[in-house]
Amino acid sequence: MDKILLKIKLIYLPYVVVGIAFIAGYTFLNWLLIIKLELLALNDDVVNYWLPFSLVWIPILLVLRPRLKLLRLKTKKSDLPMLYYFAIAASICIPTIIAQQYIPLATGKLTTLQSIAGIDHTPLTKFYKLRRHYIDKTRIGVHYRSETSGKNNETLTFYIDVVCPVLDTAQAKAAPVLSGEPLKQLMSSVDPKTALITVDGVTIDNSLLSKINPNDILDVSIVKPVDYSPIYGARAKNGVIIITTKGAQHGQVFNDRTAPKAWLGIEFKERISNNLNDGEKESAYKAFAQETEKAFKDTDLENFTYLDRIGASTKHRGLLKAVSKISASGKPPVILEAVNQPFETRTGDKLGWIFKSYGIGAAIFLIMICIPKIDEKAYELYLNPPLGKQFSFAGLLQSLTKSNLYVTAIIAAINVLMFIIMVFAGLGFISFPGDELMNWGANYRPAVLDGQWWRLLTGTFLHGGLMHLAGNLYGLFFAALFLEPKIGKLRYAITYVICGIAASLVSIWWHPASVGVGASGAIFGLYGVSIVLLLTNRADLKANRGLLILNMVFIGYNLLLGIFGNADNAAHIGGLAAGLVLGCVLYFYLPKPKPKRKYVRKKKVVADAEEELKPEE
Repeated sequence: MDKILLKIKLIYLPYVVVGIAFIAGYTFLNWLLIIKLELLALNDDVVNYWLPFSLVWIPILLVLRPRLKLLRLKTKKSDLPMLYYFAIAASICIPTIIAQQYIPLATGKLTTLQSIAGIDHTPLTKFYKLRRHYIDKTRIGVHYRSETSGKNNETLTFYIDVVCPVLDTAQAKAAPVLSGEPLKQLMSSVDPKTALITVDGVTIDNSLLSKINPNDILDVSIVKPVDYSPIYGARAKNGVIIITTKGAQHGQVFNDRTAPKAWLGIEFKERISNNLNDGEKESAYKAFAQETEKAFKDTDLENFTYLDRIGASTKHRGLLKAVSKISASGKPPVILEAVNQPFETRTGDKLGWIFKSYGIGAAIFLIMICIPKIDEKAYELYLNPPLGKQFSFAGLLQSLTKSNLYVTAIIAAINVLMFIIMVFAGLGFISFPGDELMNWGANYRPAVLDGQWWRLLTGTFLHGGLMHLAGNLYGLFFAALFLEPKIGKLRYAITYVICGIAASLVSIWWHPASVGVGASGAIFGLYGVSIVLLLTNRADLKANRGLLILNMVFIGYNLLLGIFGNADNAAHIGGLAAGLVLGCVLYFYLPKPKPKRKYVRKKKVVADAEEELKPEE
């Protein structure tokens, strides 16, 4: 009983304090810096998921890890500390994530407006209720995107983001009607059937006049034949009708003067298997687009209880692009989402689940620490800690430079850093859109042929999402364990870069219009070099036969995924071929492996014995 109380005092109570402090502290900072003061504009996925799971390891490693060492967790059959660390992280992260979803809903203010025009005269809030409104379904912006997800990108998700102008009812009634008979009356001075008609400077067929959306017309000018005959010649003999649309200047429908005060955003999505062939994917997408069009027409957009202002997220980025399709306004658009439930029920049971989830996790961890025994030696060291070496950055840098995987650590750090920057830039978390990857330097044949050769290298340090990055880092470290110490840091770095560029070249040669990212081509090159060295006398084949088999299995498995899955096999094969060639080159620059120490000692003992048996001269 005393031992259990000791565990509770030394481990469990600090865990409870750390958990409560982390949940409360992170939630307060989120509310203060992002929600209340709006000092940071971070992606919702980053704030709600990425940051809590990353930051929670700081108190775990600094405060709780030394205390977990008091328990006998390591045995000959298992190594349990990592299980305990993940149990702590999960028990703290889950209620933290729920709290981040709860706090903006609970603290968000509901502003009631007579019409959407009043949004410019009040500070922006989270929720809005409109007494008078009109959702214009005739002038919509649409953005199409797709994302892959899953361990091997086995899931493909189609998205169609639609935005509609939110107008005042009076604005809708005041919209000009310039088609049919009213338009003919306005243009009574000329005959629309025979006059020359231009729309934004482009001549159109007279039969298309009735198909012009009246809400898109900004101005109509009627000119006599004599005025424009020098420009249009005989075609202007019956007069000229000059129509200017609202988006004439920027190629858009709305500009700064005509842009609506806010937009209603709707996201449609459909998930399919990414292992389907291109024809099946195209058919699935067409069916999804038709269903979306029907659903949009059938949805009563006027029927909502209140509007929720969408914060920074992947959905928000898609809706922003939909707005840009029909608006050239330089003002940041306000995008709202319709909610059809009572405002009082917006938080659901999230507050209760913050406490329930933490209570369940804390109970499980209490049971976990009661099972193992206390390590008496570790407990003595905890009570009487020895004087440790002082920390210095010089010592840290010196230890890093002496590491056998120094270059690998730098390569991995660059890949992870680029991923984190892209996440904080709002591209997403699980997967990134292809058009955004293009902006960050992805490999793409038309862009490369246009002179952007740097994409051949930068694309190797970008990844399409979390699972893509994690899989490549695993393959990188597995290859580096043998190769970097074997060939040296400089040769290893040069090999990685050359194989990556070669993989990118083969990829754009094979794929004429595909966006390519990832380090897998360069990693395949490292495996190619390893295979050459393991098959020659530059490595001990007998000692490394298992490593050679694992390398072959890794290559075969990933190439098979490329055939039946969604990996870029062209890049894989290009990198592998470059690695095989470089392995043959490195063969002539690497020394033969030294004999094993036991063999040298044995040979020396035999030589000494023979020397003693020689007869004296």
